[in-house]
Amino acid sequence: MNNLFKLPLHGVFCVPFCGANKQELPLEITLSFSHFTVDETLKPIWSMIDEGERYHSEVSLYKATSNEPYLDSDGFAANKSVDASYYLNINCQGTGSFKVSKTNITIDWQAQGTGADHYFQTLALALNLELNNVLCIHANVLAYQDKAIAFVAPSRTGKTTLTAALSQQGFGLMTDDMMALHYDDEKNDYTVYPSWPVARMWPDSLAELVGENSVACEKVHENFAKRIVTMNNNSIDNSSTNNENISFNFCAEPKKLKVIYLLQRHETITAQSDKEAFCTISDIPAAQAVIILLQNSILGSAYSALGIEGKRVVALAKLLNNINFKQLSYSSGKKNLFNVAEKIKQDINL
Repeated sequence: MNNLFKLPLHGVFCVPFCGANKQELPLEITLSFSHFTVDETLKPIWSMIDEGERYHSEVSLYKATSNEPYLDSDGFAANKSVDASYYLNINCQGTGSFKVSKTNITIDWQAQGTGADHYFQTLALALNLELNNVLCIHANVLAYQDKAIAFVAPSRTGKTTLTAALSQQGFGLMTDDMMALHYDDEKNDYTVYPSWPVARMWPDSLAELVGENSVACEKVHENFAKRIVTMNNNSIDNSSTNNENISFNFCAEPKKLKVIYLLQRHETITAQSDKEAFCTISDIPAAQAVIILLQNSILGSAYSALGIEGKRVVALAKLLNNINFKQLSYSSGKKNLFNVAEKIKQDINL
């Protein structure tokens, strides 16, 4: 069993795998590994094909049907509805299926390719969390002092590179690729809980930050170029990634979300009068911000099929009434990353 499954994730405690890592978290689910068969008569209620320069992903969602009555502790049929279950089929760099409800996730995965852990910590858990009214956004999250900040950006526009660079400059990585927002109605704020202390980085981005040490990181799998980077966290065995000479900081504590940044990286450096690379931060109107967050929701357009699209829009509007959403524009190049880090520190301390 992958050691990662023993760690809490995005505020979720997985029984029984987390074991000794029991702590006070918002949600608890049962996690199991078992072979199951998706009913061939079912038709997908949602599907997605996502292609990029270096990847191809196919995801299909089915709603499970069940004629089994709910039984009480004495074995008698009870007047209680059973949580809806969904099958999530993945055909990407890894292949397999998840059966997901509000309280359970079952994994049936093929051995070849990317392991189930990557898709569990994003797609499968996002489905579980959204069924539990927790917003899940495609974003990286960093901690700075007692605050959390999030980066939203299209794939291959520098989100991971900037996140990793900042984790070397006083910030700590909290989540890679997904942000789960746990809302506290009494305090009217949002808490981000850490994901696993692992990031997947393209080799060119990793090499830009750590140079020749990047070759010490293993590939996700032989046919996929991304490398596995384990952050500095004593609660997990780092031996599988062999990147002891690479230093990225990880934050293992929950933090309150302060601000979300939409990244806009400029490939051509625009010189100012002082001849320095630039970095600017500006506010984004709430109406535009809602659209951006809808476009960067983990499950794409699946929310309509799940019957939760309307309440998600309301939840996003509430989020933007309480959390700043800004555009971070900066020039590309490693030499500008320190300047970007200082600009962000100034902004979140205003």
